[in-house]
Amino acid sequence: MLRRCVFLCALAMASFAASAQVTSDFSMVLNPVLNIPLAPKLADGTPFYTIGGGVSLKGEYIPPFAPFLYTGAVLDMDVAPINSAGKSVTFLSLGPELGFRFSPFTRFTVKLAGYGGIFLGMIEQGTVVDPFFAALFDASYLVSPAFSLGLGGTYKQLLTPSGTVYQGIGVNLGAQYHIGAGKSKADLRIFPQLTPIFPLFYSYYDKNPVGSLKMKNVERGELENVKVSFFVKQYMEQPKLCGEFPKLARDQEVEVPVYALFKDSIFAVTEGTKVAGEISVEYRYLGREQSNSFPVTVSINNRNAMTWDDNRKAAAFVTAKDPLILSFAKRVASSLDKAGRTAFNTKFRVAMGLFEALSSYGIGYIQDPTTPYAELSENKTALDFLQFPGQTLAYKAGDCDDISILYSALLESVGVRTAFITAPGHIFMAFNLEMDAEAAKKTFLNPADLIFRNNEAWVPVEITLVRDGFLKAWQIGAKEWREASSAAQAGFYPVRDAWKVYEPVGFSEIKEAIMLPDSDKMLKDYKGELERFIGNEVQPRASRLKEGLKKSPSSAKLLNGLGVLYARFGMLEEASAEFQKILKGGDVPSALINLGNIAYLKDDMKAALTYYNRALQKAPDSSAALLGVARASYELEDYNSVNGALAQLKASDPNAAARFSYLGSGGGDTARAAEAGKKEVEEWTE
Repeated sequence: MLRRCVFLCALAMASFAASAQVTSDFSMVLNPVLNIPLAPKLADGTPFYTIGGGVSLKGEYIPPFAPFLYTGAVLDMDVAPINSAGKSVTFLSLGPELGFRFSPFTRFTVKLAGYGGIFLGMIEQGTVVDPFFAALFDASYLVSPAFSLGLGGTYKQLLTPSGTVYQGIGVNLGAQYHIGAGKSKADLRIFPQLTPIFPLFYSYYDKNPVGSLKMKNVERGELENVKVSFFVKQYMEQPKLCGEFPKLARDQEVEVPVYALFKDSIFAVTEGTKVAGEISVEYRYLGREQSNSFPVTVSINNRNAMTWDDNRKAAAFVTAKDPLILSFAKRVASSLDKAGRTAFNTKFRVAMGLFEALSSYGIGYIQDPTTPYAELSENKTALDFLQFPGQTLAYKAGDCDDISILYSALLESVGVRTAFITAPGHIFMAFNLEMDAEAAKKTFLNPADLIFRNNEAWVPVEITLVRDGFLKAWQIGAKEWREASSAAQAGFYPVRDAWKVYEPVGFSEIKEAIMLPDSDKMLKDYKGELERFIGNEVQPRASRLKEGLKKSPSSAKLLNGLGVLYARFGMLEEASAEFQKILKGGDVPSALINLGNIAYLKDDMKAALTYYNRALQKAPDSSAALLGVARASYELEDYNSVNGALAQLKASDPNAAARFSYLGSGGGDTARAAEAGKKEVEEWTE
C-alpha cells in the first residue's frame, strides 16, 4: 500500500512538471524537514507525538504574466513518532500550492504560500485518507541560475472527521533546482519577427534591420553587459551585433532591431529558400560571463524579387557598372559624334542616341502577366520579379520597370543622372540635362515638356515607347508627368539619391555576347530624330526673328538673338554668319563672345582668344569673356593666362570662378580637369 501511494504521488508530480514550460519558470524543490508537533495532546497535556522528520518535494511554476505569483504541487512525507510508544505514524500529503514571491535583492527571494489536499495516514492498524491544509514561509538564496538554497518554516494541520490527527510546525533547509536554466544560463525569452531577406539588398541590411525581436529577462535577477547578435552561417562571415544594453532588469522587456552583414554569395539564390540562423545573447549574470543561443528560421527570396513598399528600391537594379552595360553605352555614346550637331547639350544627345540604339537593337515592351507593375505597385507586400539590365538586354524584352531600369543604367554608366517617375499603376523615367531652369527655359521651345526640380531641368521619357522614337516617348512622358503631378500622384526618385540607401549590386552574369545594333541604321535613326527635334525647336522662333529683321535689318539685338538660337542647337555656321553681321557696325561684346564660343567649339583656340580679348577691351569685367579666356588658354596650356583670367573672374563672378577653378590647377586636378575636355558652351551671351 505504501509503495503504491508513493508511486502515485511521484507520478502526479512528474505529470505536473511535464505540463509546465521547460524553463526556469518551473522549479523542483527538495527539502528535508524537522517537524515539531503541537497537537493533539493527551488529557494530562502530554504531546501525543514527539519531534519527527520528513521530506518535502515540490514542483513550482511562475506564470509569465504574474511573476509575483507562483503555483505548483507539493508531495510531503512526514514521520511522526508516537510519544513513549516506540511506534510512529507515516503521513503522505499531496495537494496544490499557491503563493506570493518577491525578491528584494538580486539573489534573494522570499515566498509566502498556502497549500492543501489529501493525506494518507499509515500505521499498523490501517490507513486513513482525509484532508489537510498548510502554510509556509521560505527565504532562498540563488547560488547559480539553476540552483538555490532555502530556509523556511511550515505550519501543517491534518484533519479527520473526529478532529485533528496532527498539527505541527516544520523547519526546513533545502535545495531548489530551476529546470531549463542549466548550469550557467539565465532565463531569457525571445520572440523574433524576421522578414524575408532580399538578396538584392544584401548590403542594405548592414544598417537597416531584417526584422526585430522582443527579449525579456524572466530570470530572478538583473543581467549586465547584454549583447545581442544575429548569424546565418551559410551567408555571413561572422555574427552581426544588433544591440547592446548596460543592464536588463528582472522582468524587463526590450525590442532589438536585427541587422545582418551578408556575403555577396547570397546573391546566388535564384529560388526562394529557408536556412537556419541563430540569435545569440551574451551577458554577465551572478558574476559570470554567460551566453544563450536561440535557433531561428530565415527565409530568403530569389535575387530578382522586390516589393514596392519603397519605390527607391528599384535603384538597386540599376547596375551601371555592369561590364555589359558599360560596353553597350560607351560604344553607342562614342559613335554619336559621327552624326554631327555636337554643339547641342551632350546629355540630351547621349540620351537620344541610347534610346534609338535600344530601338534598333530590338528591345520591346511586354507586360509581365504574372507580375504586372500596375497591380503589384498597389500591394506593398506582394513580390515582384524585376530584371537586371543585362538580363533585359539578353532577353530583348521587359515590362515598364525592366526597360526603365535598363535605360537608366545605360545613361548612368556614361554619366547622365536619371530618376524614376511613378504614377498610379505605372513607372517611367527622366534624365537630367545638367542645365539650370533659366537656361533650359531659354533653350527649349516648350519648357512645359520638362521637369524642374531644385533649379535643375529633367526630361521625362516614356521608355515603353522605345519602338516609336525618342520625341514621341518624350512627349508622352511629359504628358504623363503633367497629369500625375497635377493630381498630386506623381513620385520622383533620383537614382543616385536612392543609391545612398539601396546600393546597386555587382550583377554581371550574362555571359553571352551582346551585339550592338547595326551602326549605320542606328546613326541614321538618331540623326533623323535629332534633326526633327532641332527643326521643331528652331524654325518657329527663327521665323519670328526673321520677320523682325525684315523691319530692322541691322538690329544687333535681333541678329544676336537669331545667332544665339542657331548656336544653341549646333547650327554653328548659320550662327557665325549672324554674329558677323553685327560686327559690321563695330565691336559688340555679345557678338564677339559668341564668335569666340564658336571658335572654341571648332577647336580654334587662337581665334577664340582673339574674340574674347576684343570683347574684354569693350567690357573688361565681362564674366563670359574672362571665362572664355581661361578655357581657351587652358587648351593652349598657357596656365599663366588661365590663372590671370580666373583671378579677374573671381572679382566679377565668384560663383563662376569657383566652379571653374580646376582650370587653374594646370591639369593637376585630374578628377575635375577632365571636365575641361568637354567642349560645351552652357550659356550664350544674349
